[in-house]
Amino acid sequence: MLKDIFNLAGPLVVGQLSFALMGLIDTLLMGRLGVDVLAGGGLGAVVYQFFYIVGIGALVATANMIAFAKGQEDYKEVHRAVLSGALLVIILFVAFGVSLANMSPVLLYFGQVPDLVGYAQSYLDVVVWALLPAFGFILMRSLVVGLGSSKLILPISLLAAALNYPVSLVFMEGYLGFPKMGLEGVALGTFVISWAMFLGIVMLSYRKDLYKKFPFWKGWRSFEGRQFKETLKLGVPIALAHAMEVGMFTAAAVLIGWLGANALAAHHVALQATTLSFMIPLGISQAVSVKVGELYGQGNITKIPKALAAGAFLAALSAATAASLFIFAPESIVQLFVHKEQVSLEGYEQFFRLVASILVVAALFQFVDGWQVICMGALRGFKLGTSPTVVAVVSYWFVGIPLSFLLLDSKGALGVWIGMGVGLAVSGIVLSMLLYREVKKRSQQWTSHSIS
Repeated sequence: MLKDIFNLAGPLVVGQLSFALMGLIDTLLMGRLGVDVLAGGGLGAVVYQFFYIVGIGALVATANMIAFAKGQEDYKEVHRAVLSGALLVIILFVAFGVSLANMSPVLLYFGQVPDLVGYAQSYLDVVVWALLPAFGFILMRSLVVGLGSSKLILPISLLAAALNYPVSLVFMEGYLGFPKMGLEGVALGTFVISWAMFLGIVMLSYRKDLYKKFPFWKGWRSFEGRQFKETLKLGVPIALAHAMEVGMFTAAAVLIGWLGANALAAHHVALQATTLSFMIPLGISQAVSVKVGELYGQGNITKIPKALAAGAFLAALSAATAASLFIFAPESIVQLFVHKEQVSLEGYEQFFRLVASILVVAALFQFVDGWQVICMGALRGFKLGTSPTVVAVVSYWFVGIPLSFLLLDSKGALGVWIGMGVGLAVSGIVLSMLLYREVKKRSQQWTSHSIS
């Protein structure tokens, strides 16, 4: 089972990392434009990532639906799930696009510095158009993963990761005859790479006979409102759960923004590092979710604990690696974003100490964050969306954020991160109990069914 989860999760992890690298690379390039641009543009990147990850939450339900239908060998239902996902892509793009285009008043309302908000909106005005291909890629990824062939994602993700930095740099600095666009050029690079990834996966997948049966652009006579409602029934709670977690980090950025540009820039550096590391357990979680959904569809409940154990092992290995980097190599991480020659020596040392202290806290909650996202994925494999979301709401917003706010005055940005860590730990504990109960209940039901 470990090999199955690893083979399924590997391309998913690379795909998640590729999109996370877009945010990281954008932030790295912003650092070359100055601390104020890093703080303001980084704020815009955090907002964009919030909407993107919430969209992922809504769309990954399609993969669960496809995996379950595959387990039951109902391929008409697979196509209906793809069509429902395509409709959801359009709805998400329109709703989120309007929100991002009008984000300045919201950021100003929450007390952000006007100059930094200006940088954030300049970034968002361009990168908003990357949402459509980004969501389209997630839909196609759900199809290939749900059918158990995630390897198609790998070459596209690797190529995108390799090209993202040079493409964005060309637009930012005005190389190869392009005008020098600065911050807007960074966002344009993300837009171009997002479209390349979407078109790439469409061409690679639909060359194969298996996927030609499930086009997202035709066959709409077979579309059923029932399937779309089922997709929303699972997808909306997943999206809300993602919103609760990512929103917690976004709210943290707002709290830390009250402390000034340096604290906000330090937060963005730490956030980009933790976001990148989180993509690994997130990809593993999606693999566990799909595998659990397939086994559940087959009625093969006895193998589900093995899938969970495999996912937990891989997530713990990822957490240990990330934590080691955060604790033992913080300066290497800081220097990716801000070079000593950009600021005074005293300013750099103060900035470095703040980032390093935040990374220590982040290292400690890598394990609980990885475990809680594995539990969420497994519960969604059982087609459960509401209970994990309730846990997320309570843990993040009734524990994490209030504690962050209480610690803000005494411990500054570090206190905000401590509060978030406690919220994630509470989520992990409660989700573990829910998962244990669910596996036990399904096993008993399957045993009773077999006997009868």
